[in-house]
Amino acid sequence: MVLNREWHRTHRMPPRATREQRIKWHVVHAAACSCRPVPDSIKADVEKLRKRRGKT
Repeated sequence: MVLNREWHRTHRMPPRATREQRIKWHVVHAAACSCRPVPDSIKADVEKLRKRRGKT
């Protein structure tokens, strides 16, 4: 797994992020960095949003 340090530096997860913010952040994160998998607790929602956006 490769960490995209520059992306992480400029795209921080908001403090006390809502579930919706976490889902959106992880969709973008999955496209930009492969440092870790999407957490199981939101994985299904992240996949749904990625499909809606056409990023399967």
